[in-house]
Amino acid sequence: MFNSKSTEQYNKLVNYYNLNKGKKWDEWLEYDKTFKKPGKQGLVGLLKLKDDNSDLRYVFKISQYINYLTEHESSIMTGLNELAEYCPHFCKFVGNITCTLDPNNRKGGNPFDINCKYPIEKNIILTEYISDSYKFYDYIKSKHIHEDILYSTIKQVLMSVSIAQKVKNFSHYDLHSLNIMMRKCDTNVVFLYALDEDNQFCVPTLGHYPVVIDFGFSYIENLENNPLWPSMCHTDVGFMSNQFDSLADPKLFLVAVSSDIKEHRNTKKSKNLRTIVHNLFDKLDIDWEAGWDNTDEQGASYYVLEMLQPYNKNSVLFRYYDHYCIDLLQSLIILPLQEQEYSDIDKVYTTFLQQWIQIENEISNPFYSLYTLKGIIDAVREVRSYYIEKKTRNDAINKFRQNVYNVVNKISKFCRLKNVHFEKLLCSLIMLSRNIEGMLYDIVTTRMRKKNKEYKKLPLNNIEKIYGAIDVNITDNYVYNKDTVVYIFNLSKKCTDKYKIPEENLESINKAYPITRGALIYDIYKNSI
Repeated sequence: MFNSKSTEQYNKLVNYYNLNKGKKWDEWLEYDKTFKKPGKQGLVGLLKLKDDNSDLRYVFKISQYINYLTEHESSIMTGLNELAEYCPHFCKFVGNITCTLDPNNRKGGNPFDINCKYPIEKNIILTEYISDSYKFYDYIKSKHIHEDILYSTIKQVLMSVSIAQKVKNFSHYDLHSLNIMMRKCDTNVVFLYALDEDNQFCVPTLGHYPVVIDFGFSYIENLENNPLWPSMCHTDVGFMSNQFDSLADPKLFLVAVSSDIKEHRNTKKSKNLRTIVHNLFDKLDIDWEAGWDNTDEQGASYYVLEMLQPYNKNSVLFRYYDHYCIDLLQSLIILPLQEQEYSDIDKVYTTFLQQWIQIENEISNPFYSLYTLKGIIDAVREVRSYYIEKKTRNDAINKFRQNVYNVVNKISKFCRLKNVHFEKLLCSLIMLSRNIEGMLYDIVTTRMRKKNKEYKKLPLNNIEKIYGAIDVNITDNYVYNKDTVVYIFNLSKKCTDKYKIPEENLESINKAYPITRGALIYDIYKNSI
């Protein structure tokens, strides 16, 4: 491959993980550092390999909050890993570990350094470390990065999203220049994206290629028939994390990046790109800096919160932290969203709260109350299928009771739950999740219907056509030569082929119109095998 070193390092990380994942994490890993600027949702840093003297590192990511961010991102990245053989543009996932952490360090410092009475267990993501790299935003600002590299990167990102859409129904939903890392390769490396037998596009890398990171709001088809892990509170700006949207990524990415480039470069090409992007998306009501949808609507979760809010007065947690609670409760929903009756949501919610308050009153700290709620919801998930079956119902209730006590005892050694009716707690949570699903289904379906109606007004309605509009108007000046190496990312064969263009074909390729070069090179390649 064009970057064999990074591939070799990643394989070593995977092998080391597989060899040690059954052990306690601190027997084979060691904390290195936490990055200074945390993400919107996660605390990110590096872990060293304990019995290895190499410079290899894992990136770790921990949610700053009590939610299912890491479960969600693990699902997304596991799906994207399947593209790695023919699409090098997504950060690679290694695995998960469970660690005991100090909740006081959840927004900075060493989260593994425990100085509290009741530490908590959290799921942690391990990914490859993209070392010696910069964010695409840094490239945009830098006077040392040639402007043509920016447009090459834009084209590569569009092609990577196209591949992920075709193979995995992938939507990133937060694809801006801070969520793209830049790696280096040889300046004569050219990427040829063979999407199918009719569509091939080539992009000279000019020595740089992008790697997309941060999938906290993303959707991929692997999420189907699995829990609704991501928050649904940002549907108002266009983050429909429960489903696929083919135009969300090119829209947000091009609007945000063209805004960045125009601000920091302000050249003829940057203005040209901005004009193209305006022409592509001016039929939409959007924020022209961030690429978000403009709407008077609220996020889907907030409509659920509004309906439940009148019943929250007896619960401190649900009165003041209801938006965190709803993200946990909705994880009991299994995708895809389906139509459900929710006319009794008030009665179901009240029944749940009556039981929950008996537990909450034993816990004085809202953070630990939220942690306990998450543990109870996990306990529901474990026994739900057994509870639904009449012959295993009693066993399910007993297992649920045991699991709830185990959760509570982790943060309160002398907690007594003598007034809790565990079947009512279990059943009400199952029914509440169905009611919430019904509401979310109606809200999201209505929102997507409006979005699709707006999309029909656009002049170009798929990512390949959008790529073509940019490639035709912002061409590259790369001259194909005897040192040019083409890497063909072949979707139909699900592989990457390395190809050297015969010297007798170089002149015809350089004379060809840039948008046609991909097909021309691909035809020469096919005729040679």
